[in-house]
Amino acid sequence: MLPKFAYRPELVILCCIAFCHVSLGRSFQVVAYNVENLFDTDGVSLYDDYKPEHYGPKELQNKLRSIIQSLREIGGRTGPEVVLLQEIEVDQTPKEFSSATELLLNALKKSGLGPYQVAQGYDPKDSPGNWPSVQCVTLSKFPITSTRLHPIRMARPILETTLSVGGVPFTLFNNHWKSGASSKDMEKHRLQNAQTLRNRIDELTKRNPFADFLVGGDLNSHYNQSTVYKKDMPETGINDVLLSNNLEPAGRIIAPKLYNLWHELPSEQRGSDAWRGNWGTLMHLILPQGLYDNKGIRYVSDSFEVANLEGINCVSGSGLPLKWSNELDGFGTSDHFPVLARFETSGSATPAGKSYPEIEETAREVDYTKALKYAPNWQPKSLDPSNYGVTFRFSGTVARSNPISVLTGGHRLGLYSFDPAVRRRLFSFRRDSRIAGYGHLSRYRGQWQFIVEEASWIK
Repeated sequence: MLPKFAYRPELVILCCIAFCHVSLGRSFQVVAYNVENLFDTDGVSLYDDYKPEHYGPKELQNKLRSIIQSLREIGGRTGPEVVLLQEIEVDQTPKEFSSATELLLNALKKSGLGPYQVAQGYDPKDSPGNWPSVQCVTLSKFPITSTRLHPIRMARPILETTLSVGGVPFTLFNNHWKSGASSKDMEKHRLQNAQTLRNRIDELTKRNPFADFLVGGDLNSHYNQSTVYKKDMPETGINDVLLSNNLEPAGRIIAPKLYNLWHELPSEQRGSDAWRGNWGTLMHLILPQGLYDNKGIRYVSDSFEVANLEGINCVSGSGLPLKWSNELDGFGTSDHFPVLARFETSGSATPAGKSYPEIEETAREVDYTKALKYAPNWQPKSLDPSNYGVTFRFSGTVARSNPISVLTGGHRLGLYSFDPAVRRRLFSFRRDSRIAGYGHLSRYRGQWQFIVEEASWIK
């Protein structure tokens, strides 16, 4: 038997009148949101970036503020009904200081979001040596009726939580699979993630082929993983084992396959994250055929969306996620956009929506056309966290050649590119020579720098 989750009563916001806050008969939201490392400030961290010299009360408060702002923008005054969170620190000092989960719940309550019941993605009764560094956490305005952990060897467990939505059970699988989407070695771990989840889904659907459940979270796999990495990965977790696919189950049987809601969007709109100039789709909401029938929970057709909120979690111009940084008291939001969809408990079977079955064969490049067209000239006043990630035009004198830095407006900024060919071009500039071009404003080891994406950005 898999271990049952042990509730910590102090972490559960009991809500005996939960349905006063969630009116049945209207739709409700489910959001999957990787917050990019919410840590407490107990001074004990398994990540160096979250030790006291880098992360303290100011950074924590700014981090909490960014999460609350995003959730309120998505779900309104009291926030979304259900939130699947990833990258919440597992408390290393449970008897001494408030955990990241407790701090988040308190901040949500003070800001008027919720009230939420909560399930955690680790077993506090287990040996601390077996705890993951970060966990999945599920928040729900609906009553949580059961919670279960599915352990994975050398990886974070899958968090299974069943809610009672007006008396109708709804099971959610909150996932944070092994990172490194392009790594064939890491894919071996993700195959374990997928097989564990597939086995549990098969158990549910054997009892009821139209069971109401949902797979969500950060799978660290793209919707088209098996296509993009077909040369290096003969088998992928998400596509070949979990059986995520592009067939909308409206009016048809697709089991044992599951429908990936990325196919609710045209291919050019698919993207929750970006890496080295390419869009990714690591965040997912994946549905079974049971959420398309006229019984229990049903998906609201065409309600899937990416929460790219300009001015909150989205970089102006490029449209990329506004990553979190612990520098300068903490700024930014997350390196992942949340994804969300709506569901309801009444109505007829979900009709066919605007499904887009096409599957991209390669990773889609980020289009910087708008960012370059409207790139402002860099000025000293531009050195502000609000401009992090924004593309600027710069010009100046090379202050150092390798690694290269530029002196402009009385400030010295680094120049860097993740492309080796562009990096060689940058490093070829001699000291005191003139250089101009475009770059994203960024930070590295306490210093401002420009990230140059392509050779054409160097003028």
